[in-house]
Amino acid sequence: MNRTGTGEQSGTIATVATEAALLQNGYALAVDSRDWDHFRTLFAPDVVAVYPHGRFDGVDAWLDNFVPIHDEYAWSLHVMSTHVTGEDEHGFWATCYGRIQWIHQDRPTLLNRGEVVYRDRLRQDAGQWLIAQRRLDMVMREPEVPIPPTAGYPAAVAELGDRGPI
Repeated sequence: MNRTGTGEQSGTIATVATEAALLQNGYALAVDSRDWDHFRTLFAPDVVAVYPHGRFDGVDAWLDNFVPIHDEYAWSLHVMSTHVTGEDEHGFWATCYGRIQWIHQDRPTLLNRGEVVYRDRLRQDAGQWLIAQRRLDMVMREPEVPIPPTAGYPAAVAELGDRGPI
């Protein structure tokens, strides 16, 4: 692992690490707010995404699968953490943990949780850093946990997509 950032793609490791965290956090916001236009700006058009339920070649194929799945959720909340970035003989890579919670619209009293690791390969297209490859590995899954009556959960988190003034 090379932490000097001296590869063919321009950028110091600190710059690439910042861009990677922005992309990974942007993914969380895009999915939770169902902002699929923003989602497209984070990934190369020919991204390869490998998830436990399938492999998707290209952002269009990925969204063809992803949008209907997320349409079934009343809401989801992704929390990204522990961002690590490096460089090897294949270019820049970035990993992070994701803690995900979601509720299905037809089962509003049951909470689903997952702990995952995102493993990304980054590339620069026309001066913009994008995720070119993504693999999601499931670490823990806790499906359909009854929500205590004292817990408060929003009906939706779609308003997270509102980036206007407060």
